[in-house]
Amino acid sequence: MSVEAPLERDDRPRLQDWAWPRPTRGALMVWLRDWTAWRKFYVSSLLAHFGEPVLSLLALGLGLGLYVTRIQGMSFVEFMGPGLVASTAMNAVSFDLVWGGYDRLHWTRAYDAMMASPLAPEEIAAGELLWQATRAVLYGGFFLLVLAVFGLVRSWTALGVLPVLALTGVVFGGPALAVASLARAEEQLSYYFSLVIQPMFLFSGIFFPVERLGPVLRTAAEFLPLYHVVRLSRALVTGAWRPEMAWSLLVLATFAALAALLPVGFFRKALERIA
Repeated sequence: MSVEAPLERDDRPRLQDWAWPRPTRGALMVWLRDWTAWRKFYVSSLLAHFGEPVLSLLALGLGLGLYVTRIQGMSFVEFMGPGLVASTAMNAVSFDLVWGGYDRLHWTRAYDAMMASPLAPEEIAAGELLWQATRAVLYGGFFLLVLAVFGLVRSWTALGVLPVLALTGVVFGGPALAVASLARAEEQLSYYFSLVIQPMFLFSGIFFPVERLGPVLRTAAEFLPLYHVVRLSRALVTGAWRPEMAWSLLVLATFAALAALLPVGFFRKALERIA
């Protein structure tokens, strides 16, 4: 008697698995859950995420900056500061949702508990992205305040950075949730930071103008979402907003729309896999 081999489970999302996150009352409940949890450890979280950018501002801006000529009419610390606002938001969102999302999927099973309620995967994803938009504004806005204390904010247009940071939370929250959904082991999470986040941090114009990279690398850098966040942040903080900056705003909004759609299919499959 022959025994048929068990069919392999296909975890690839199909067309019907993709949907836009739904900003419903359920999504607001997920946001409220994340907000309540964050309030219990916000002091240590803020300190952890501000250590690196503040040290970079002091060590590179006030140290190395003494040996660097002015860049685009600005001192090195003035040039670098707005870029660190952007990277602070990116890192806060990415670390929280990659590691936290994996934890809620596989260890605390918080997402599994949410699925036992009337919540749909699209609502959970929407709530997570809404929280990451809030988180990006909190962390990036706090570092913007640090720049103001150092006298590096030149214009009230710097307040325009806050809605840009909200878009940034969605732009990096979507891929982060997708990575958390796809990973089968914690070790795999670090690949995302080594292969995506770190190169983006180095080549998005935070420390030097991307024009110095040459035409090929410059074009590649302009396809990075962080490049546009840095460009907008620098223009708003320094009061150098120009009409052509609207292009970066449009690109960033497009990235946000695509990032919101990205994780839903993978997230749904992950929920089915752990059920």
